[in-house]
Amino acid sequence: MTYLADYNHPGPIRALLKSLVPVVCPSEAIELGLVDDIVEHVELSMRASPPGVRAALLAGISGYELAAMAYPAHPGKRASQLSSEQALAYFESWLHSSLMPQHEFAKGIKSLIALACYEQPAIMAAIGYTPQQWIEKSIRYRLTTYADAIAKREREIIEPDPLPGVVAKGSSAL
Repeated sequence: MTYLADYNHPGPIRALLKSLVPVVCPSEAIELGLVDDIVEHVELSMRASPPGVRAALLAGISGYELAAMAYPAHPGKRASQLSSEQALAYFESWLHSSLMPQHEFAKGIKSLIALACYEQPAIMAAIGYTPQQWIEKSIRYRLTTYADAIAKREREIIEPDPLPGVVAKGSSAL
């Protein structure tokens, strides 16, 4: 996979993604100063994507950015230049568009940004998402609840000898 290290957001793409963070993410992302971290995470996701997928995303981002200039509520302004209210209205128009390419692009870019947002440790802490604690609690519960069944199954596997008369390699027959 030679394509993993050959992508960095160009300035205009970075600017557009930064403008979409407040549209897609909860206000905590902005309050905690995570906009750049979220955009970096999206960059990593795009870097790990196959070139064709990345090209499609870049085409969608470019189309989204430039199509805003024709939007009646803010003629001549690129998507990355819109106010918060305008950006939300414009994004919603794409998300709820009857044109499949617009709708699918909006869903896709929203998913990438949302994933990047909720992967941030500060956001996980803010919403009380502690997967490691849950995993440890589940392990303790399962080992306590099913310990006897696990031990019984382990014994059933080796008792009686599943291969009578077969000598393990390296041991003597007598």
